[in-house]
Amino acid sequence: MVFGEPFLRCSLRVSACVALGLAAPLAAQSTSPAPPEPAPPAPLSTGATSLDDALADAARPSTIPLPTGEPALEDFPPMPGDAAADVPWPTVESTTDSDADAEIAGDVRYAVEVKGLAPLGLQDEYEGLSALWSKRGEAANLAQINRRTIEDRDLIDQLLRSVGHYGGSTAIQILAPVRAGQPTRVVVTVDPGPLYTFDSISITAPDGPAPTALALPLLGLKPGDTVDAVKVTAATESLAAQLADAGYPFAQVLKPDITIDHATRTAQLVQSVETGPRAVFGGLHINGDTQGFDERHLAIIARFKPGQPYSGFGRDDLRRALIQTGLFGAVNIKAVAAGPPNADGTQTVDLQITTEAAPVRTIAATGGYSTGQGIRVEASWAHRNLIKPEGGFTVRTVAAEREQVLIGELRRRNFKRRDQTLSLRLGLSAEQQNAFDATTFGLGAAIARESNIVWQKPWTYSLGVEALVTRQRDRSAPSDPNNTYFIIALPGNVTWDQSDNLLNPSKGFRLTARVSPEFTLRSGTYFNYLKTQFDGTAYYPLGPVVLAGRLHLGAIAGASRGRIAPDRRFYAGGGGSVRGFDYQGVGPKDGDGSPTGGNSLTEASAEVRYRFTAFGNDVGLVGFVDAGQVYSSSLPRFTDLRYGAGLGFRYYTSFGPVRIDLATPLTRQAGDPRLAFYVSIGQAF
Repeated sequence: MVFGEPFLRCSLRVSACVALGLAAPLAAQSTSPAPPEPAPPAPLSTGATSLDDALADAARPSTIPLPTGEPALEDFPPMPGDAAADVPWPTVESTTDSDADAEIAGDVRYAVEVKGLAPLGLQDEYEGLSALWSKRGEAANLAQINRRTIEDRDLIDQLLRSVGHYGGSTAIQILAPVRAGQPTRVVVTVDPGPLYTFDSISITAPDGPAPTALALPLLGLKPGDTVDAVKVTAATESLAAQLADAGYPFAQVLKPDITIDHATRTAQLVQSVETGPRAVFGGLHINGDTQGFDERHLAIIARFKPGQPYSGFGRDDLRRALIQTGLFGAVNIKAVAAGPPNADGTQTVDLQITTEAAPVRTIAATGGYSTGQGIRVEASWAHRNLIKPEGGFTVRTVAAEREQVLIGELRRRNFKRRDQTLSLRLGLSAEQQNAFDATTFGLGAAIARESNIVWQKPWTYSLGVEALVTRQRDRSAPSDPNNTYFIIALPGNVTWDQSDNLLNPSKGFRLTARVSPEFTLRSGTYFNYLKTQFDGTAYYPLGPVVLAGRLHLGAIAGASRGRIAPDRRFYAGGGGSVRGFDYQGVGPKDGDGSPTGGNSLTEASAEVRYRFTAFGNDVGLVGFVDAGQVYSSSLPRFTDLRYGAGLGFRYYTSFGPVRIDLATPLTRQAGDPRLAFYVSIGQAF
């Protein structure tokens, strides 16, 4: 029998599904009466609003004799068919007798045992919805327990139907305690019954040819699938969005028609779809709190151009991109027809964008500690839209025992093209390191294609220019302690990222190459050199454990170590290098123990990261081994490596892990610490 009434989601909430009628109380052993011999099915009555209603309507005879005093069974009558084909509706039975009733006549506490739902994946849903289960352990009388078992019989039937099982049975036994002090036992035994499947799925259209080739694959249902109310409803509800992604923003998906055959336990689904015209993108219009955005800037952010085929993905991507700017708290985009259809039958669609502003000012602070560098505190103030649109200004300061920084930076996001940033930077810094003292004034500019946690890109790059004036004291050159350097640098880098997470990767790899030609004027002498670096990291998961590795190589060619400004040389050691040693503690030193730096660098690290939950917190443990060395030659080597090892603790947050590492040098020399301690934000690599 075919019906065409509305077909909606069968909610797992008791209040949203039609309850089964139940007559027999649980005070004595009973079973549901056998279904009467059905009359030929009458035409389907109106009002079906769910898959359960559809099946009930399909099974409803024209008249059903009811015993006196029985509640009406209009919603779920016995299924039609001959005696051999009939499948009884779920029943509830109780094994309590008069003696048992007497034993639990007063208020008692009871325990619940459920059999048969866990293999179907329904145990959790049952426990979350069942009054019988949620009130277990509380005092209740027999009437209350009986009423809850009746409700549970209906609930279990609805749960079974939600995964395609119809005509099952539920036996509920109320057992008095064997010994004093034990709770009354309520044993729920579920037989799921037969599984109904679709034997045909088809697409129709109210007018014109059916868009079968387009809509049927998008529907995602096929013959042989179970008549699963949740799955079917989700498929039909998502079809309109999928058609929009395919270029039909005005598609209408009507309620499906279903034919039920209880004799063969199969069903046929006919889905009616009106696609409307295929659309192409038109203009972009924004209103509300625009934050300085206009149609020109929106066109830079959008991944589509006017005249290109419309897609729901393109529309949703634009919305996410606007949210990602941090300037909008809410963004709504509506597709509207722009005039009559085009000559080729397509429809031009404009996007109407309505926005609400988000706060644009941010104050942030971070801190860290290491035995080599002491306490480090960094704070910043930012206005993300000082120069509209997307011209953010940030003031950053660092206060540490060995470093003081004050920098102002202007960043224009989505500059000329999407995800491209233009930055201008001006700053003053002072450092007091073991290798040198330096006071530097600098300005710089860069243009970069950046990655972020929403769109992690496989390829990113940066090209820039820096102009520095720096006064430095080389502690390893007492005869020539102070020099002023004028430096022009042209740094650039490119990254190939195949990792799975920007902040906390667990698989994949990243490769980064950096090149910086640098031109230096020192004491009237001009020279230049090329500084290059390569950094590679890899991550391999083994269940809850991640194996991580890092290799970092650096080289300077064109000038000797002694001529290069001390802070431009390579150093190793510390929390981001070879742990267990002080900052700049690995590499050549002069007779007084001051690091000299070098023209090349080799660093390698290996970590075993174990992540788990403890006391409700997301934490982890890390074991690591680091190695590294600095060389005076222009090319790095793998000789005379210094090794450090240790253990770390991680506390995972939404902005990255808090890292605490304790390390010791394995190749300790005079002056090296026995233990080194590091606290910072983010993984070591």
